[in-house]
Parts: sequence; structure tokens; C-alpha cells
Amino acid sequence: MSNSIDATDITKVNMVSPEVLECPYPYYERVREEAPVHQTPLGFWAVSRYEDVLSVVRNPEMFSSLAQSNSFVTPPPPEVIEIAKQGYPRVNTLLSNDPPSHTQFRNLVNKAFLPKRVAQLEDSIRKIANDLIDAFINDGKVDLVEQFAVGVPLTVIADALGVDRADMPKFKKWSDDSVAPLSGMLTPERQIECAHSRIEFQKYMVDRVREREENLRDDLLSDLVQARFDSGERAGEGMTMPEMLDVIAQLLVAGNETTTKLIAAATLMLVENPEQMAKVRADHSLIPNLVEEALRMEAPVQMLPRFTKDDVEVGGVVIPKGSVVMAMYGCANRDGGKYPNPDMFDIERDNARTQLAFGQGPHFCVGAALARSEARIAFELLLSRLNNIALANVDTPTHRELSMTLRGLTNLHLTFTPA
Repeated sequence: MSNSIDATDITKVNMVSPEVLECPYPYYERVREEAPVHQTPLGFWAVSRYEDVLSVVRNPEMFSSLAQSNSFVTPPPPEVIEIAKQGYPRVNTLLSNDPPSHTQFRNLVNKAFLPKRVAQLEDSIRKIANDLIDAFINDGKVDLVEQFAVGVPLTVIADALGVDRADMPKFKKWSDDSVAPLSGMLTPERQIECAHSRIEFQKYMVDRVREREENLRDDLLSDLVQARFDSGERAGEGMTMPEMLDVIAQLLVAGNETTTKLIAAATLMLVENPEQMAKVRADHSLIPNLVEEALRMEAPVQMLPRFTKDDVEVGGVVIPKGSVVMAMYGCANRDGGKYPNPDMFDIERDNARTQLAFGQGPHFCVGAALARSEARIAFELLLSRLNNIALANVDTPTHRELSMTLRGLTNLHLTFTPA
């Protein structure tokens, strides 16, 4: 950060600025040290330390996840509201829901992510990853984001949701447009574009759901179509179409955006830390912990909101009822009270798996096992098939999208020699 920000009261700094978003970690460090719980200039409350973040996300009785009208996000343009009326309404299922309703949806979706189902995908993930490497292995160079990190998880989740591979570019655009509003930085024109994209996605997926209703297959979408609530007033019933579309949209994003960012970030950290690269090349049993340490260092989801149901004390600070509270996962993951030398990338860190990139509590990421499997297989293959991986000599070898919620590389140009 610049000297001007360094000299500023940290509680007055706007975290949604290009300067902070490009590299938020110096800002995070000051927040943890000087104002670990405080109200930001945007109106929401920041909770930054590891134990305090845990106390928020593990307590849905006091910190709600239900979508609220008093969000810090600027209301959308009227055109966006009109476009939304052309599609199915937004409903609260997983991310923006609380127990006991959230528990019902969670139990239902869990059935599609049982360990058996994830294990069944291993051969498919390996083939997808190998095919992508085959396409660039003889070039000696690659944009790892575009040519690999996007393709692995996107193809896996697209196959699972019944998307024709010929439609993958559209599927990727719908995914990007789904998460874009989370940046907090969209122009009205971009918001309108994203709203149209959401309607296109809904129409496409309604057709896929109807196909499964007529002809079940051995895939995740069929699991969702067949799933029935097992308790409560809707026991024995399936999801409505708006609920189904909301769940599918969340699985699309969780199933590809975050894993793409994980693979790219971990690769860049290995390239920048050759001694760590040498360790994991020599011992592939370190790959699972490499994945956890990369998630700790560069959480794809940096923060998510909660809403206080009453006045509540966090870290010695009273947050009023009705406040927006931002659980800062990316900041908590570098809390020196939890992780010694928190800014050091250490693939042998003994508590790396305690990272909060997947969240904690009732909203722990339902697709965490799949993401871990995809990333593990990706690095088994990359480290087996590519030697001498280095940053390419280009003007902008890496570029980060600017978003307060998501953090990831938009490109990663590398050179290598085939193994």
C-alpha cells in the first residue's frame, strides 16, 4: 500500500479500492492489529481475526445468512429489476439461508456430494486434466488459467450438470456473470449484462432439468432431481424449479470459479518459491497439504457477509442489531495468532488444513471434497508432466480481478519443458 494509506486511520480506508484489492494483505495486517472489529466506511462491520471469524460463522443463531435488504451493496438499476422479472425468482436455499431451512437443503444437496460420488469422478477428473495438458504440452508455454485451471473444474461440473461440452463457453460466461456482482465494483451497464446472462442460464438449465425428469442418468443433476427432503413440512418432496435453479447456480460457481483460482494461485506460489516446488516434486504425498496451504495463503473467497439478529459482542466490540458483518476469511487465514510466520508459503505447515477458505459451521463448502480432489489430481499431473516451470517473459504475467469477495488470477503465462 502507498504511504498515504499507511499513514491513514485504518478504519477510514475503503477496502473496495483498486490499491487495496490488488494486494489486500498489508491492509489486513493493520486491521488485525489496530481495529480487528470495526465499522468500515462502506457501512458494514469487518471481523478480521481467526477466532473472531469462527465465532461469527459458527453461530447462525446470532449471525444470519439470509439475504437482507440492508446490504452494503448498491441497489441495482431499475432495468436489472425488470430483467429479473423475466426469469424465476431468487430464493434462499444454501448460501443465503439459515437453519432449519438451510439444513434441509444442505442435507438434500449432500446426497449429491457423498464420498462415493466424488470418488467415482476421480478417473474422469484425471482424463480431463490429462487431455488439457496434451493440448499444450508440445508448445513449451501456456496460460495456465485459460488453458488448464478453468477447464478442469468447469468441465467436471458441466458434465455433472448435463451441459454439452460444445456449450462450455456459454457456461463459463454464465458463471463469470453470476459472480461478477460480488465485486462491488460493477457499472450499471455491466449489471444489466449480468442480469440478462442469469435469464439465459435459467432457460438453459430448465431444459436440462426437464431432460433428467424424463430420463435419469448417473450424474449429479439426476441426484438433485431425485432428491427428496427427509424431514419437516416438505418431507418426501423435491425442490421447486426456482430452488433447483438457485442450487445449480451455486454449485456452478462453487464447482469451478473457486477451484480455478486455487490451481492458479498454488502454481504461482510454487514458481515464486522454488524450494517448495522442489520439495513437492520430490514427494507427491505433500500435494494435499500444498492445496491446504495455498487455500490459506490465497483464499478464493476472501469474505462473506452475515447479518446480526441482535446486539452482539465480537472481540470486545458490540455490533448493533441489524448490522452487516463481513467474515474476512482471507484475513483470518493470515492471523499470526493461529499461523506462525503467516505470510510465508510453507507446504509442510502442520495446521494448514484449519484454513477457512471453505468456511466453517453450517455453511462449510458442500463441494470441498470435490475441490480438494480436483486440485490434488491437477498437481499430480502438472508436476509429473511439466519440468522447469517458470513465469513467461511477458509484460503482464499475472493479473488479478479486482473484487472484495473473490480473489484470483485472470491469467498466468508460464514456460516449461515437457517431462
